[in-house]
Order: sequence, then C-alpha cells, then structure tokens
Amino acid sequence: MNGFSRRKFLLSGLAATAGASGLVVAGRLAQKYGLIPPDHGGLYGVGETLTYASQRLLTRHSLAREFSRSQISSRPFPNEIGPLTEEFKRLQAGGFADYRLSIDGLVREPASFSLADLRTYPARSHITEIACEEGWSYIAEWIGV
Repeated sequence: MNGFSRRKFLLSGLAATAGASGLVVAGRLAQKYGLIPPDHGGLYGVGETLTYASQRLLTRHSLAREFSRSQISSRPFPNEIGPLTEEFKRLQAGGFADYRLSIDGLVREPASFSLADLRTYPARSHITEIACEEGWSYIAEWIGV
C-alpha cells in the first residue's frame, strides 16, 4: 500500500498554506508594533530580529541600564565642554532660533528640523552611565525626542 494518498497531499498543502500565511501575518504584526530592528538585514539578521523582538515583548526596560536621579554624577569633567566656536556663540546669542538639525546620509528620508520643530515632539528622558575604556564613568541624564 502506498503511503501517499490524496488526503495526505491535501492536508500537507493546507498546512503549508496556513504556515506561509501565518508567517506573512506575523511579519506584518512585527512591523506594525516595532519589533523589527532598523538594521535587521545581513548575516545575523534573523537572530538580531528575534533578540530585538523578544526584549521588547518580554521586558519593559531599555537595553541600557538606567539609574535614578539621585545617582547622577555631581560634577562634570573639566574638559566636558571645549572652547566655544564663533558659530556656537552666534547661535547662543540668538536663543538657538537659527539652529537646524540635519538628518542625511544613509537614511530613507533626509530631513532638517529647527529647534521649534523638535520641541513639538514628545521628549524622552534617560538616565544612564557613560563608561570609558580609560577607566572613568559618569552617570548623566539625556533628554531628547
């Protein structure tokens, strides 16, 4: 008796179709909910995507360790701010009204934003540690959009 029947063939085809449809739906849902990293291609793309998605599904925490406000380092380093350029002094005198943040290069949609444009977006605060290979570390608050 032959192990291959029409019923098995139809069931196999149905299972393959359901599996392929499930993969398409899963991919669209992952894209919709931000579970696919921006750099998902390449040799390690599948592994990176699974790690990225599982981290976002299973935890509510950032990948970088966060600290409380009481842990922010008290003093900045003496060399934190270099000499102020003439352009910086000009922008500072004008309240940074002429400042533009340009996003270009290897991006899908290049853009340019004024400080007023940036202030329309919701801000996010992140308190994290900067650790240098030379042995120092510093905890600071970063605020951005």
